[in-house]
Amino acid sequence: MGVPSKRTGGRGAASREPLTRASIVEAALRLIDGEGLESFSTRRLGQALGVEAMALYHHFPSRIALLDAVAERLMAEIDMPPSAPDVIAWLREVSCRYVAIARRHPEAFPLLAARRFNTEAALGFVERVIAELVGAGVRIDVAADIFRGIGAFANGAALAEIAVRRSAASTSLIERGIDPDRLPHVARAGRWLGPAQIEQQFDRNLDMLLAGVAWRLGQTAPAFGARPKGAKKGARSRED
Repeated sequence: MGVPSKRTGGRGAASREPLTRASIVEAALRLIDGEGLESFSTRRLGQALGVEAMALYHHFPSRIALLDAVAERLMAEIDMPPSAPDVIAWLREVSCRYVAIARRHPEAFPLLAARRFNTEAALGFVERVIAELVGAGVRIDVAADIFRGIGAFANGAALAEIAVRRSAASTSLIERGIDPDRLPHVARAGRWLGPAQIEQQFDRNLDMLLAGVAWRLGQTAPAFGARPKGAKKGARSRED
């Protein structure tokens, strides 16, 4: 009688492909997408891969390093558009592609919002955006301001959209109905605060933000396009 083989979470050692960093990251992302970030653990990931959790540490020194790699993997999903003469339109397209990750991976997106500066590969996205602005003639400190502003908006809008969709799934107070005597303005605005309007509101609010960016670039480098109505010819920004 042969010696029974050791069980490895339901997957035989002979049928299991060798672990790689890439395969671990892909499995981690699938697990987070399916079960949520709060439930994620190396033990649970090891079970999904048919290995002991300690086997993962041959590829990643810690759970934190693994989560950074998942954030890096999410960032790699952004198919950056080619350079364009209209930097405002380019920024809009990049912002939309970034927020699209939250719609594809709502459970994992908070990792990207919180950990996008933690690895050099993830910082490649930051490098590209700032380089595009500098290439358009924007001063480096202004480019950093613009990146921060658009990034804060995109992350906030994406996380808000995730929260709105989750609350709608469990029927939020707004969906059930607001007492107009206690919260009259919320009651009136309620139809625009639910999930039905969230994507259109993102588009409109992004346009408002980019109008401000265009105004600032128009002040710093007037060649970037039409000056907003009411702006004084020859006006100088505080950076000049």
